Amino acid sequence: GLSSLGLMSFRLDRFGSRAVMTVIVALLGAVVVVMAGATGFAMLFVLVTLTRGLGQSALSVASLSLVGQWFGRRLPKAMAFYSVIMSIGFMAAFYMVGTIVTHSGWRVAWSGLGWLLLLGLLPLVWFTVRRDPESCGLQADGQTDEQLGASAAVGATFREALRSPAFWVFALATSIYNLVASGIGLFNESILAERGFAANVYHQALAVTAITSLAGNFLGGWLSSRWSANRLMALAMGLLTLALLVLPFLRSVPQVMLWAVFMGVAGGFVIVIFFGFWGRTFGRAHLGKIQGAAQMMTVMASAVGPLLLAQCVAVTGSYAFVFYGLAGVIALLALAAWTVKVPTQWASQ
Repeated sequence: GLSSLGLMSFRLDRFGSRAVMTVIVALLGAVVVVMAGATGFAMLFVLVTLTRGLGQSALSVASLSLVGQWFGRRLPKAMAFYSVIMSIGFMAAFYMVGTIVTHSGWRVAWSGLGWLLLLGLLPLVWFTVRRDPESCGLQADGQTDEQLGASAAVGATFREALRSPAFWVFALATSIYNLVASGIGLFNESILAERGFAANVYHQALAVTAITSLAGNFLGGWLSSRWSANRLMALAMGLLTLALLVLPFLRSVPQVMLWAVFMGVAGGFVIVIFFGFWGRTFGRAHLGKIQGAAQMMTVMASAVGPLLLAQCVAVTGSYAFVFYGLAGVIALLALAAWTVKVPTQWASQ
């Protein structure tokens, strides 16, 4: 997954979103169709790994960069809508695929999904996606043709972005949110059981988190047009810090639901910030590489999260210690997000 993410990040800036997304969707659809008929553990393992690399990593970066290349002033709002549509799509897909798996088996579900990618999404990508607004003569966000052409060429290089403290603060803040979310997401039922709650409370909290995350997407998109990215990320990290500090002290179902609200809103803010920050701050010229590097960090953090929580329980017998430690780190990142200087020389206007 990491290798394909890095490769596609560099190809995006060279060949454009249309070519890269077409290749990714074609490969992903073919892999899913083949996986539906796979036999043997080794073959299935390779194909599942390819779906992660092509779908979760490469297609994610390509779609994010596509939005980043097409919007300037309205990028925060565009990314807010993108994140809402993506969240709703994920929930609908999980429900539909789960229903098909229950009634017809996983092979039928995966085969149908693969052919949907090849016969439905692939032609749609080819006929609708373009490299950038300039390639089809559009004027984005009220810019003139001359301004559009200039904005396409302006942007930080990959090395310039990596030398910016803002890149690391926002990438680390997003990554540690993913670390927390993946760890708690996997062990949430066990975490709440340690506090004495039944399994049905876990399912209720999961629904509350999903709904409030969507609300956080909308609110984050609205705030991002009025607040700086510094203030919004600091607020998100502050909410996450508070949620981790109170988690070991939850004693009632209403407290769990309130905790779920904090987690959902914080997550909604972080998603909107992450999707919009890179293009808005570092420009379009090398957006694929820059955004791909940041997303690579979040993928690695997501993999570490469950391992960290499991190791903490094995050593201490409780989840509380890791929550306190992570809360301290996140509080420092909140302070860093508030104070770090965000470069403006490449900013999208």
